Amino acid sequence: MKENLTENRSGIIDYSDVYRIIIKVRREDIVYLNGIFESYDNLAIIRTIDRWESLVEILASPYFVSDVKKILEELKKEIQLEIIEEPG
Repeated sequence: MKENLTENRSGIIDYSDVYRIIIKVRREDIVYLNGIFESYDNLAIIRTIDRWESLVEILASPYFVSDVKKILEELKKEIQLEIIEEPG
């Protein structure tokens, strides 16, 4: 089995089996966003990559991508959320 999200010997993290979405939200919504995704155990990993620009990285298994996208679409109805980067 291929290792995901682990550092190889060069110190670089391997994201090859992970679906990565970068979103922009208001700074005050980062905690809310994190809480929503934490309530779905092991659905995705949420990381703030730039707190000043309010950029958040969502890392999900390919098996859960559709669920993550559905949650993001629903969240757009509640908070300002813009998808900045997503695999094409």
